[in-house]
Amino acid sequence: MKSAATMSDVNHLLGDVDPLIADRIIAMGATTDEIAEALRGVEDERGFGEESHTPSSPRVIELRALLYELAAADEETSEEYEARY
Repeated sequence: MKSAATMSDVNHLLGDVDPLIADRIIAMGATTDEIAEALRGVEDERGFGEESHTPSSPRVIELRALLYELAAADEETSEEYEARY
């Protein structure tokens, strides 16, 4: 069994994310494989409009929810910026 992801792992997989989000992911005890799976699922669903596959575990479901939250926050920030400029 793989060990839980570190802050470095999270930043490598997700880029520059809010430290609070990264802390929540680390607190879940998620592995890098689980984070990558959740990220692929979110990207597929957002890009193609449908879920690519059934999540392999409840933790992946939780990670997907967190990544959707992160994506929604990014979209709001982008929309605010575009409206301002």
